[in-house]
Amino acid sequence: MKVIAMIPARLESSRLPGKALIDIEGLPMVIHTCKRAMLARNIDAVYLATDSEKIREEAEKHGIQVIMTSTAHPTGSDRIAEAINKVESDIVVNVQGDEPLLNPEHLERIVDEIKGDTTVKCALGVTPYKEKNRGSDIKAVLDLNNNVMYCSRTDLPSEARTTVDTMFKMVFLVAFRTEFLRQYAAWAPTPLETIEYNEYLRILEHGERIRAVHLSSAKISVDTPEDLDIIREYMKADTIRQRYM
Repeated sequence: MKVIAMIPARLESSRLPGKALIDIEGLPMVIHTCKRAMLARNIDAVYLATDSEKIREEAEKHGIQVIMTSTAHPTGSDRIAEAINKVESDIVVNVQGDEPLLNPEHLERIVDEIKGDTTVKCALGVTPYKEKNRGSDIKAVLDLNNNVMYCSRTDLPSEARTTVDTMFKMVFLVAFRTEFLRQYAAWAPTPLETIEYNEYLRILEHGERIRAVHLSSAKISVDTPEDLDIIREYMKADTIRQRYM
């Protein structure tokens, strides 16, 4: 069974223009993400999927395999659904390019989950989360079997009647069985996906399951200038980067 990681990346970003190539402690952000994915023991190959020549040039300079894609893709999942047609795989993990503090062990656990249960078509990480009213992060509620019931940029579950001390934030290391990714990408955007600006609701709206894997101490992704400042401070003390820099 061949498992690959795909890192979709583009230069355009409404909140942080050019963020894929922003320097963090001596490397562009997306290069950190790729290099850390390459440390995962159960990933056979890592590819960066992009429509940007600037990103391609930077990635190849650092020995990262690149697949060029169309400029028309609305989501990272759609981008990798094109890219997987150019390589062989049974399982593909969508690793968002703005996860420069990716822990390779987290990636390994998500891959182990989908490989170990043939009924699972899609699996992703969740981590404990206490921030309130932060729309850039997507929160999930789970059923008793650790499947995602719903996910939203609003806080879940509701505090209308009970105080909620800890929520679950989705960590965008998302493993798909390759054929299911192709099926998912063929579906048109769904109503809740469009309202929430959350591509994974497309899966739930079609009645399919997403398995959640509990991860401790997963770091934030980079969505805003404030996130970037936090990540830069974390990176100064990070030990994983010593394995690839």
